[in-house]
Amino acid sequence: MGRAKIKRGNTNVDMTAMCDVAFLLLTFFILTAQFKQSEAVEISLPSSVSNRHAPEKDAFIVSIDKQNRVFLNMSNDIKGDVFDELVKERNMNVTPDDRKLFMQTDFIGVPLNQLMSFIRIPSNQLKNTQLAGIPYDSTNNELQAWITAAATAASGDRLNFLIKADNSTKYPAFGKVIDAFKKNDIYKYNLVTNAEDVPKGSVLYEENLKAQHASGK
Repeated sequence: MGRAKIKRGNTNVDMTAMCDVAFLLLTFFILTAQFKQSEAVEISLPSSVSNRHAPEKDAFIVSIDKQNRVFLNMSNDIKGDVFDELVKERNMNVTPDDRKLFMQTDFIGVPLNQLMSFIRIPSNQLKNTQLAGIPYDSTNNELQAWITAAATAASGDRLNFLIKADNSTKYPAFGKVIDAFKKNDIYKYNLVTNAEDVPKGSVLYEENLKAQHASGK
């Protein structure tokens, strides 16, 4: 008996539709991605074994460098509101163009009397500019004013206060930053560190193992 012939189908696959979908997805991710802002200064963070990550949304970040200078970063979703509140509280004379320039800054690192000049410095020239930092001593505590403006602008919404201090930062500088938060009745903030793995055999390592077993992981 003759063997039945199986009709061979066309093995060519049209990938046009797949390529279109791939390019659409790529375009979507590029347009919706939020790029990390430039750091105010280079900071060597201390290490910790925490497995929690610092929040990036609604973030108000106080950075202290090795020279004990203070800088501010804030996420774009709160930056405009903080600026508006600061202008109102300090009775500053600004224009809509000043606000636009402020929104384009990656960080703040000067006293308020230099702020309008600072926001006009091109970002590619900032690293070559000597910045004084934000005053935070008892006679001129402008850091406290910035924190007040941020807390008022949040007006009940969740605002994440973060502190990033260099490993070489002296404690008096760190203590004054904490005092600026206390004077605003803010006692909850996150300390940003370099996360390391929990040492094997430690109490925390054993507790994590027990928690994983209990959760069935």
